[in-house]
Amino acid sequence: MMTFISLTADVTAYSTRILSAYLKSKGFNTRIIFLPDIKFESDESPFDGIPYDKNTMDQVTDLCKDSSLIGISLFTSDFPNAVYVSGHLRKNLNIPVIWGGKHPSAKPEQSLLHADMVCIGEGEETLTELLGKIESRQEYYNTKNICIKHDSTIIKNPVRPIVENLDLIPFADYSFDNHYIWEGETGKIIQLTPEILKKYVLPERNVGLLGYQTLFSRGCPFSCTYCFSFKEMYKGQKYLRFRSMENMMQELELIKKKLPYIQMVMLIDDNIYTLPIEKIKEFCQMYKERVGLPMSFSGFPKDITEEKLSYFVDAGLVVTHMGIQTGSERTQKLYKRHVSDETILKAVQALHKFKDSLAASCYDVIIDNPYETNEDFIDTIKLLLKFPKPRHIKLFSLTFLPGTELYEKAKLDGILPDEDEFGGYRKHFLSFYYRKKKYLNFVFPLLNQNIPNFLIKILINKYVVFFMDRPLINEFLFKTMTFLRALRQKIRRKKVNI
Repeated sequence: MMTFISLTADVTAYSTRILSAYLKSKGFNTRIIFLPDIKFESDESPFDGIPYDKNTMDQVTDLCKDSSLIGISLFTSDFPNAVYVSGHLRKNLNIPVIWGGKHPSAKPEQSLLHADMVCIGEGEETLTELLGKIESRQEYYNTKNICIKHDSTIIKNPVRPIVENLDLIPFADYSFDNHYIWEGETGKIIQLTPEILKKYVLPERNVGLLGYQTLFSRGCPFSCTYCFSFKEMYKGQKYLRFRSMENMMQELELIKKKLPYIQMVMLIDDNIYTLPIEKIKEFCQMYKERVGLPMSFSGFPKDITEEKLSYFVDAGLVVTHMGIQTGSERTQKLYKRHVSDETILKAVQALHKFKDSLAASCYDVIIDNPYETNEDFIDTIKLLLKFPKPRHIKLFSLTFLPGTELYEKAKLDGILPDEDEFGGYRKHFLSFYYRKKKYLNFVFPLLNQNIPNFLIKILINKYVVFFMDRPLINEFLFKTMTFLRALRQKIRRKKVNI
C-alpha cells in the first residue's frame, strides 16, 4: 500500500492522481489524502501559517499506519507544509516518506533533511520499482531516479529514460476508492465522494464554470529562465510529447460520466497551439462530436493564428491564455523568451477577432522583478495599451524558483538572502497580497478597467512615476486597494447568500 498526500488547494492534484492510477494498474493498492490549503491559495487575505493542527495530523497518521511508503508531491510554495507533515509522520511512524515534484527534483539535498527519499523527474516507473522492492523486502538504494541518504552518504542514482508513449499511462485516478479529504472548517478527514469533491473543484476564474483539469501533453518547448522543468535531466530525449487523440477523448468521455457536474475542460498544457494545423483540425472535430464542453488552454504569441483559433473556437474554446511576461526587450533577454511586439500584437488582433465567442483572452504578465527598472515596467504597460479592449491582464509576482537559471543568477548577485529553513518559499504568485507595494503595480490593474488610454499614459509619465513611487504613497495605495477588495468580496458574498 502506498499513501499519497496532496497539499495543494487544487484537488485535481493531477500528478498525484496519475501516479496512483499507474501503481494501481501494476497491481498495487494506493490511498490518497487531500489536505487542501485553501486559505493560502485564496486571494482574500495573506496566510503564511501552517493550516494543520495536531488533531488533523493524528488523523493523517492513523490513515497511514498500514502503508509501505508515503509520498508527497510538492511545489516550492508547499515546502513549509510538507516539512510539517513529513516531520509528524516520521516521528510517529516507522514508514519511509518520499518527496517528489519540481522542488525536490531541484533541491534533493535540502529535501532529504525532511524526507527519507526523493524522486527525481517523472515518477511512474520509479515508484512501481521502488514499492515492489520495499514490499518484497529487497534493497532499494540503487533504484533509478531515487536520491536517498544511506549511512550518512547521499546516493544519487541515475535517471531512467523518459516515458515516450503517454498512452501507456492510465487516466488520473478518480476512482474515489480509498480517497480522503480534510475539511478545514470541521478539522475532520472524511471519505471523498463525487458529490463532496464538487465542493472543492475550482471554477475557472473568468467564466465561473466548474472545470476538469488535465494534460494533453508532457514537457514544454521553451527554456525560460524563471521556470523549472525536467528538460535538462532528459537532454537528448524527446521531452515534449503528446497523447493520441483517441486516448484524450476516452478520458474526457469517462470524466463526463463519472463527474456529470463538470462544466468545462481546462487543458493545462503550456502551448496547445504548437500542434500542426492538421492535428488541430482532427482534435477539434473529435472534441465537438464526443465531448462538446467549453474549454480553455494557453498559447505562445508566435503560434497563435486566426486559422487555428477558428477551429478551436468552433470546437468550444471560451477562455485562452497567452504569455506576454514583459514588454521590455532587455527583460525578454533575461527571461530567454524573446518575441517581437509585432508578433505579440498580431496574435492579440487574431484573438480580438473572436471577442464575441471568447469569454476572455487573458494575457499573462510578470511583475516584481528586481532586475527591472521603472522604465522596463513602463515599456510593458505601453505595449499592453496597444491591446484592444476588453483586456484581461493576469499578473504574476516573480518567484525565484530553485533549479531555475534566474534563481542561480539572483543568488550570485546577492538579490536572494541566504536560505533559512523555508528559503522564503511561502509565496503565492497570483495573490494580490504578495505583490510588492510599488506604484506601477497599482497601475497594471487599471488596464482591465474601462479607463481611457490617455489617462493611463498620464499615470505612467516618468515625472508622475517619480513623484508617486514613494513608500508613504505606496502604503496608502495598498491600504486603499485592500479596503476596496474586501468591500467587493463582502458584497459578492452577500449576493451569493441572497
